[in-house]
Amino acid sequence: MHLTDVKRGFLGTSGIVGAGIPHAAGVAWATQIRRQGNVVLSFFGDGAAKQGAFHETLNIASLWKLPLVFVMENNGYNVVTTSAQEDANAAAGEPLSIKAKAYAMPGVTVDGIDPLAVHKTVGEAIERARAGQGPTLVESKVYRLSAHGNIIAPPGVPLHFPEHEAVTVFGKREEYEAALRGDPVPRFRGVLVQNGTLTAAKADELTAQVANEMQEAVSFALKSPFPKLESALEYNYA
Repeated sequence: MHLTDVKRGFLGTSGIVGAGIPHAAGVAWATQIRRQGNVVLSFFGDGAAKQGAFHETLNIASLWKLPLVFVMENNGYNVVTTSAQEDANAAAGEPLSIKAKAYAMPGVTVDGIDPLAVHKTVGEAIERARAGQGPTLVESKVYRLSAHGNIIAPPGVPLHFPEHEAVTVFGKREEYEAALRGDPVPRFRGVLVQNGTLTAAKADELTAQVANEMQEAVSFALKSPFPKLESALEYNYA
């Protein structure tokens, strides 16, 4: 959370559930006014679909035909409850993409652990938005493989990785272990090696590069000084 890389078009995330959804609509409106031809993607979890910001934004985005794709990552759990315990559509056995119907936009459900299926579905939504036909709601069905809250401990403090809520709250260890076996990263690696897109050696090399890049980011963060106390008063206005 709280990540930003404006140069690459990544305008930031928020720790407030659903807060980024209206932000995305604002950016989409700006690019529509400027006729830049860009398409904005807004990523959020299924829990955010219960927020008023979600419904208000889908309404205005559809009304104004904003160049925007809403990507709902449905992992089946909202912290320590299942989606069906909080979402009326999920409780009725309906795909959450059905929520799009109320706002006169397409709603599509895709297997989120199939990279090719996601690329095709989101690509079609992007082309639709770029053609001026407005937004699409894409429900990407995935499984969160880690617990809701994992902590990166400072040097000298042992790392603690709590178990997934499926195990600790609902006792569904078999469900969780099956999800681990279906991890899309090693599975897609196997597909790429098998079809000759990558060699096993190249795949291992890429894995090492990514691991090193992540470790460098963590090390940089841990070594960075804390901000000065007076900086808390910056960019505040009376």
